[in-house]
Amino acid sequence: MGFSLDNYVDVATRLQLAHAKYPEIRIQETHREVIEMPDKTCFIRCTVTVWRDANDPIPAVATACEIYPGRTPYTKTSENEVGFTSALGRALGYMGFAINKSIASRDEIEAAQSRQPTARLASVTPINDVEVPFPEEGPAKVYPSSKQLGMMRGLANGKGIKGDDLKAYCCNVLGRTINSTNDLSKQDISKVIDALQVTGELEN
Repeated sequence: MGFSLDNYVDVATRLQLAHAKYPEIRIQETHREVIEMPDKTCFIRCTVTVWRDANDPIPAVATACEIYPGRTPYTKTSENEVGFTSALGRALGYMGFAINKSIASRDEIEAAQSRQPTARLASVTPINDVEVPFPEEGPAKVYPSSKQLGMMRGLANGKGIKGDDLKAYCCNVLGRTINSTNDLSKQDISKVIDALQVTGELEN
């Protein structure tokens, strides 16, 4: 007996229900990146954020992975779209829409069924592009490149500033508290690099 999709609701149905309940709903394709697994298989990991309205303090966030490159005529060159659709379906599922039988959407299951083994490997290209859903409230956060992060840590290590000391140094330079250096934006790291190049001494 073949696998039945009867127990799965498609993303379009969940989205229609969400719009009916939350007319001011906001949906953002928040982040995507290419992930290389230990066996050299590559995936595009897509993250979607859903706000019930502009004042929603706890939006729903969900992630889904789509194999890259796609292995069917329908997914090849459309990996981002397939991944974001699956992620949206999961986010809406987390919000309680049409989950009486499964969190996974019909679209997600169909995408999973299309994946077949392949000997061809994809090149890995990191993608970091994050936007804010309400631009009128402030500028978009621009994430630093790996080269920029490496330069900051290299300068800090050369001056004996590591671990929690580096975090404390960043807090002092930026004038605010951060949980880790991963919270820093591209502009933040530029300020820290400038400070390290000038003094490199821990400020108190």
